[in-house]
Amino acid sequence: MKAAGSDTDRMVTLRAAVAKVPAGELKAALSRPGAAPSGAAKAAVNALNALRRHRDPAAVVDRSQYRAALPYLAAAVAEECLARTVEALGDHSENPTREQLLEAIEEVRGPFPDTTIAVMLASVAHDDLPSSALCDQILGDDPRFGLIGSDDDSGPVTTIERDPGETKVATSEQRAARRAKKEKAAAERRRRAEVASRAEERIRQARKAERARTRPSEELAAAEDQGAATPRLPRPAMLTPAEEAEFDRHDPWVRGVVFAWVPYDSDDRSAPDLEGKARRCVVVAGSPTHLLVRPGYSLGGTNSPDRKAVPLQDWRQAGFDRPTFVDVHAVPVPRPDGAPVGWLSTGDWDALW
Repeated sequence: MKAAGSDTDRMVTLRAAVAKVPAGELKAALSRPGAAPSGAAKAAVNALNALRRHRDPAAVVDRSQYRAALPYLAAAVAEECLARTVEALGDHSENPTREQLLEAIEEVRGPFPDTTIAVMLASVAHDDLPSSALCDQILGDDPRFGLIGSDDDSGPVTTIERDPGETKVATSEQRAARRAKKEKAAAERRRRAEVASRAEERIRQARKAERARTRPSEELAAAEDQGAATPRLPRPAMLTPAEEAEFDRHDPWVRGVVFAWVPYDSDDRSAPDLEGKARRCVVVAGSPTHLLVRPGYSLGGTNSPDRKAVPLQDWRQAGFDRPTFVDVHAVPVPRPDGAPVGWLSTGDWDALW
């Protein structure tokens, strides 16, 4: 099968690449916690859960009912391989040349089989990144990855294997025009992303400067009002490297309590038919568009057999209407419009860490 340039063709390529992954590797990818991120669409989450329950997911992963799960499953399969490839590319990782990408692939081929590399290339191509067109081309003309119907690529026509009864034919001129169009669109996306990144950085620096001027004085004033001899500042939030890269632990809403819709855990037995619930949550870090929160539960550790939670002492001050336990696991949620309804005391905040 030849890879082609349209979004539909790239989904076909992604489906073919995932279908060639050994069953054991697919099951391992499906069992990883990040295989279904909190922001995934309901159809994707349902498809992933159905694949997890299937006796042999490798035999059915290319069926249409599981199509919504493919991008997330492919990302889980290729996660480590992609990280090693990005490391091998170094400064060229965002938009490498063909030679640079092929050299990086050769470097990682030892620990990773060609089926995993094919999934990585198909996943990047499907995600419409700056290097998507290049990954798509390599899948279309490199026989090592098993997605080419013939070693001869000199003919003027490419036939793409699709669902039964569907065939697409593209001339070499059409393929060249598609590539040029996608490369132009990718360049425009990069330009917009750079402008947005610079704007976000200016906003973040301004917020940090404002916090540096106000937050310490606020903490000291509160301590003096309470007659404390030695004012104590709250502990900084402890974030994972991935959370640190995306969220700011000094966001102005940190320690605040907000309302957010939180999805249920897959094993939440108290509401098996619901997807989630609006809860009061403690903000531990933030970004311009999202917050990293730890949900509050009135039942503490009783609504899930393996849940761990931290009880709040000053829960009324924090804006909760009943005794509350705060989950030890943080989840990302969209940043709400309203301001926090309350703030954790320094003692309760420190107890979370």
